[in-house]
Amino acid sequence: MRKKIMNFLFSEVALLSILLIAGAVVIYFTEYIFKDVLFLEGIAVIIFGIFSGISGNPSGLSLLGMGKDSAQYISNFNLETVNIEKEKSKNNLGDVISVRISMITFIMGGALCVLISVVI
Repeated sequence: MRKKIMNFLFSEVALLSILLIAGAVVIYFTEYIFKDVLFLEGIAVIIFGIFSGISGNPSGLSLLGMGKDSAQYISNFNLETVNIEKEKSKNNLGDVISVRISMITFIMGGALCVLISVVI
């Protein structure tokens, strides 16, 4: 457990330092304000962190049979595939959203970046 906490803290410090360096590079080459750059970086990293925790299987739907004579059969096959996948998963939200250390690291790093931009 201690190793995971140390790994998490190291990841946070590394992510925050990368964001600060990237913000410094952006303001060096442009005329943007540092706190605005940090705020936008933080929001982008938070969104990336949220999306990194979402997973799932495609439902099997496709546009493969559109315009063909067998379009009805392909649609029926796709519908059966979706029903089989729904029975397997039983709509378990845990299969779709998984909380991992990387997800928490990105969200917390982005939140720290936004917090720093507000405090400055």
